[in-house]
Amino acid sequence: RVSEKLKQIEYRSGILEKGMEVDELPVQIWSADRIPEELREAIHQEHLLDLGGVHGNRELGDPVEYDNLKLVMTDRAVEITVFNRGIILLLTDNERVRRIHRILCKLDAIP
Repeated sequence: RVSEKLKQIEYRSGILEKGMEVDELPVQIWSADRIPEELREAIHQEHLLDLGGVHGNRELGDPVEYDNLKLVMTDRAVEITVFNRGIILLLTDNERVRRIHRILCKLDAIP
């Protein structure tokens, strides 16, 4: 399975205030041995590796809610960026953002 080749997860999230740079937001990193099996399975079930790119709308909020997820595998990396996830979930019926949201909630729950 593709999800078993997952070597690392990097997740950067927070609120971008005016003039703030993305790299100023905190980043969490999980190496392969710290990624729970249920999270690997959820990534596979949600087909998260097919959702690389940018989602949401940067213009919907000021400050801007920002989520960036990088899934590093043995042969490639998939990067997913979502702007204003909370607003997008409320205003649209975007299945892709809902799938991303479910995984990000699981990441937030990892101690």
